[in-house]
Amino acid sequence: MATLLCFVLAAAVLMDQTSSTATYNPTSSAPSTDTFIFAKCSPDKFSPGSAYETNLNSLLSSLASSTVASRYNNLTVGVKSEPAATVYGLFQCSVDLDATSCSSCVSRAIALVGNTCPNSYSVFLQMQSCSVRFDKNSFFGVQDKTEMLKKCGQPMGFNDQDGLTRVSDVMGSLSSGSGPDRTGGNGDVRGVAQCMGDLSSAQCQDCLTDAIGRLRSDCGMSQGGYVYLSKCYARFSYGGSHARQTPNSNFAGEDKDDKDNNDGIGKTLAIIIGIITLVILLVVFLAFIGKQLRKLQDDKCCK
Repeated sequence: MATLLCFVLAAAVLMDQTSSTATYNPTSSAPSTDTFIFAKCSPDKFSPGSAYETNLNSLLSSLASSTVASRYNNLTVGVKSEPAATVYGLFQCSVDLDATSCSSCVSRAIALVGNTCPNSYSVFLQMQSCSVRFDKNSFFGVQDKTEMLKKCGQPMGFNDQDGLTRVSDVMGSLSSGSGPDRTGGNGDVRGVAQCMGDLSSAQCQDCLTDAIGRLRSDCGMSQGGYVYLSKCYARFSYGGSHARQTPNSNFAGEDKDDKDNNDGIGKTLAIIIGIITLVILLVVFLAFIGKQLRKLQDDKCCK
C-alpha cells in the first residue's frame, strides 16, 4: 500500500513538470543586464543527435559570435534537401548595451536554453536586456502580439499626483516616440520600449502601440510594470537606468503564467486525492472479499 502511494505521488510530480513555460519574478530594483526573465518552450521535442540539433548548435554559435558587430541579427541554418531540420533564430539586445555587455547577455541566454527548454523545437528566452529565439518554422517579419508576460507594481494612490504625472509623461514619450527603440524619463521614473528587429516600421509601431497601451491601462497607476508581447515590450519603473529596471519585490498580482501554474497544481492535487481514494476503496473491497472467502472456507470445514 505504501509503495503504491509513493508511486502515485511520484507520477503526480512528473506530471507537474510538463509545463512549457518558465518564469522568473525579479526581486531587485536594479537587476543585472543578464537576469533571466522568462522562457517559452515548445512541447514538441527533437531527437538528440538529429540533424535539427546539429543545425541548432550551429545557429546558436553563429548568433553568439555576431553580437560583436550588431545588437540584432537573424539567421537561418539548414539545407533545402532537409527542410524539417532547418532552424530559424535571432537575438536582440537593449539599445543601451555595448558590444561586450550584449555578447555577455546573449551568451548567458544561450547557455540557459539547454537546461530551461531541453530539446525543444521552439524557444523564446527573454533576459533583462536581451532575448534569444529560435523555431523550426520561420517567424521573421511575422506580426505577433501574443502576451508573454505582464506584471504591475503596487498602486501609488490617488494622492500621489506628482508620481502619477511623471508616469503619465513617460508613457506619453514612449507612445509619441519613433523607431524600434524608445526611452522616456521624468524625474526618477524611467521607461523603455523596444520591438524585434525583424518587424517592418508599420508592424513595429502597431506592436509598440499595443504594448504601451496595455502598460498604460493596466499599470499606469502602479509603482512600475512591464508588458512583454511576442514581438515587442514596454516597461517602466522608479530610479536607476531605464534599461535595467523591472518590478521589484513589492510588486503585486499574478501574471497569467502564475495562474496557469496554480491551476496545474490544483488539478494535480485533485488527481492525487482521487487516485488515493480509489486505492483505499479497492483495498477495503479486497479485504471484504477476502474475509467473505475465509468465512465460506470455515463454513465448509465445519460441515
